[in-house]
Amino acid sequence: MLIAAASVGNALEFFDFTVYGYFATQIGAAFFPGGALTSALLTWGTYGTAFLARPLGAFVIGSYADRHGRRAAMTLSILLMTLGTAMMAFMPGAAAIGLAAPLGILAARLLQGFSTGGEFGGATAFMLEHGGRRGGLIASFQFISQGLASLAGSGVAYLTARLMSAQALHDWGFRVPFVIGLLICPVGLYLRSQVSETAVFQATKRVAAPGLSLLREHPGRVLLAAGTIAGGTAGTYLVIYLPSYAQHDLHMSAVDSLAVPVLSAVVALLVTPIAAHWSDRWGRLGPALVFCPLLMLAAYPAFRAVAAVPVFGMLAVTTVVLVALRAAYSAPLPALLGEMFPPALRGVGMSVSYALGVLVFGSLAPFINTWVIGETEDKSFPGIYLAVCSAITVGCLFAIRRWLPRYAST
Repeated sequence: MLIAAASVGNALEFFDFTVYGYFATQIGAAFFPGGALTSALLTWGTYGTAFLARPLGAFVIGSYADRHGRRAAMTLSILLMTLGTAMMAFMPGAAAIGLAAPLGILAARLLQGFSTGGEFGGATAFMLEHGGRRGGLIASFQFISQGLASLAGSGVAYLTARLMSAQALHDWGFRVPFVIGLLICPVGLYLRSQVSETAVFQATKRVAAPGLSLLREHPGRVLLAAGTIAGGTAGTYLVIYLPSYAQHDLHMSAVDSLAVPVLSAVVALLVTPIAAHWSDRWGRLGPALVFCPLLMLAAYPAFRAVAAVPVFGMLAVTTVVLVALRAAYSAPLPALLGEMFPPALRGVGMSVSYALGVLVFGSLAPFINTWVIGETEDKSFPGIYLAVCSAITVGCLFAIRRWLPRYAST
């Protein structure tokens, strides 16, 4: 019950974000009409602007979690997420309401960004503080829930594309997964009403202004924590981008392109709990310092291979390898980020750090890759992007081991 209650909001968030990515082509046609490249850039640009609201949501809802409780913040965030998803499901297209359609989609994405900015910190702090000695494994369900949501989103997207005609998918079928996502809200609200607040929060002395205290006392930790998720965030949002990449640049069918994220989600679900359990026994930095450098080294050769042999089998194999490395390094990060901040500032510290990392390294990943490939025709560029982000993470991980005493021996 505890894990389900804490992770259901993250699942709704990721389901919504992945479905948007998987149906970017159809969303672009409905809400951002124009030439193919222009429509794609506007679609991914709008996707990216949602992340601009994440730091604000992280600051506001994260502070709320440290002042009024983890459970209260989780309830607020899931209500706001549901409103954003409903707007995506039922917004009329540009052909019906003109400019109001893209502006409405932009508003929906900004609301999603604001709500999800505060979800990670409050929910992960809730799991970490309830988890005790198994804190790494319990907290990793934030990422496991992302894997489940990605699997559900990719599965629903695949079935939608498989069962509908191309015309129906183009006209209205892309809305079906968003409607399905709305069913998560009542379940999430019920689960979150049934769990108790953490003993750690109840025993912690409140800080009057948690957000301001965080920025004044721990700015270095915020930046380091944001950097630790650079490689994982880049990898996550590149997987969301893959169906669009496969259709536009590799000329694969919609059905084949949507099968790859299903495989990647299964791999992430298998790898994440193993690596998280390892971190509970031998330290948080162990898996990250082994697998993130491997991800950095493998990224560019993998996309070079895909660009040279642009077939489904090659894309599937390289994606599975990269996702396995990304999941193995990312699994301990929710617990690591939580332990980097004192309990009184944990909700806002985790929220702001995570939101900042996703904003800088993940939000515009699809847009940047679409633009660079369009300008240079270099289909291997996503590998460069992933390698650079992973290199930043490696540097931050070594800095954490060097400057934070509790991790010096891990």
